[in-house]
Amino acid sequence: MASTISRTIITCLLPLLIFAPSHVSDDSAPLSSFIARHGLKRHIVKPSRGIVLHEYIVPDGPYFQLFDWDMYFMSAALSYDKVSRPIVGSIEDFLAFVDEFANWTGYTPREIAPDAVWALPEMCKPFLAQAAVRASLTSGDVSWLRGSDPPPSSDPSYRKLQIYERPDAAARLSFYQKVKDTLTFWENNRRAPDGLFVWYNGVESGTDNNPAVSDTPSQTTEGVDLQSYIYREYVALAFLARRLEAHSDATHYEEKAASLKALVQHLMWSEEDGSYWNIDSRTHTFVKIKTWTNFIPLWAGIASPAQANRMIATLLDPGQFWAPHGVRTLSKDEKPYDPERGYWRGPVWVLSNYLMMHGLLNYGRKAEAAELADKTQSLLIADFQKTGGMNENYNPETGFPDASGHFVSWNLLAEHMKEEAASGSDPTAIPER
Repeated sequence: MASTISRTIITCLLPLLIFAPSHVSDDSAPLSSFIARHGLKRHIVKPSRGIVLHEYIVPDGPYFQLFDWDMYFMSAALSYDKVSRPIVGSIEDFLAFVDEFANWTGYTPREIAPDAVWALPEMCKPFLAQAAVRASLTSGDVSWLRGSDPPPSSDPSYRKLQIYERPDAAARLSFYQKVKDTLTFWENNRRAPDGLFVWYNGVESGTDNNPAVSDTPSQTTEGVDLQSYIYREYVALAFLARRLEAHSDATHYEEKAASLKALVQHLMWSEEDGSYWNIDSRTHTFVKIKTWTNFIPLWAGIASPAQANRMIATLLDPGQFWAPHGVRTLSKDEKPYDPERGYWRGPVWVLSNYLMMHGLLNYGRKAEAAELADKTQSLLIADFQKTGGMNENYNPETGFPDASGHFVSWNLLAEHMKEEAASGSDPTAIPER
């Protein structure tokens, strides 16, 4: 008889195990048939183990860690398969560390492995509220946020962490309160005097070697992308609060979202350049490096229509970002541009293509969004035909794979890009009500 864990995993993954008909040819098959035929969704849910208390979503390949924004964007992709339980488990795994250890209210490690937390003191990127929205929409249930984990100190695995438990940890906090506290961490510990938030370093930002984010010194880059993510977290918390009938909280986070949006438009927009720029918090000057993260306000809906028109003109410029195989992650005319081995300094990623596609859709550019969706799916289908899998990123000029092969994470977003471009649907959208 299968164990409870085995039965749970099988139940969650049943929608993912359906293979495409074998008669479909490689030349005409949609991307979904390649994903199904190669069984790429079979190994992305892991059972609870060690300090990871719940089953969780992990990129397939050489990975065993629970990653912050990988989990969120995979949850958006898997919503089509009605997979929610491992997403809820992944969120709860992150929240198990919130307000239980250390002295920072809301601190959450950005990576968790069964035997250790990783990448201290970098913070979990602000996606947990957005992930909670996605999981709740997929499952049709938000009540799980009212619950809490048992005291982690009862698990001997936690003692291996060699960090101190908070003295008030016995007072169990709801998952909802812990999600709110993660935003409190950013507000208390990563806010510059001008009111904007700072990345600790490039790796924490997720775009590891982005030349527009400072590593030395750390905690000096006010990232356009970071403000956009936190803005969406506020919007997501307002949505969750309404569903939980915490109406004063909903109003509170709506006001925070509106205030941050206005601040970003006021401080980070350059009318002269027609661009949002990162800011160096030491000098209060723009970091004028043309990177794809400058366009994240298009996805987040922060850019005004007039700003969006100017930004999109730059995005669609073949001499800067618009490449044969998608969006370059660094402008072609920037000195560090390296399409072959640049990682986030030029190569195309499914994630950046996907967010830029929805940014275009948000401002009525359906034809260009459809073109980007087609480029992305064609890129991955060609990779399947050559290697039998998908890669982490690609040369924007040639389409040749640039990084680790057989990578299964947010590139699952590409499966439905063409239909989303046609319909305007968006699994990362946060409903107003």
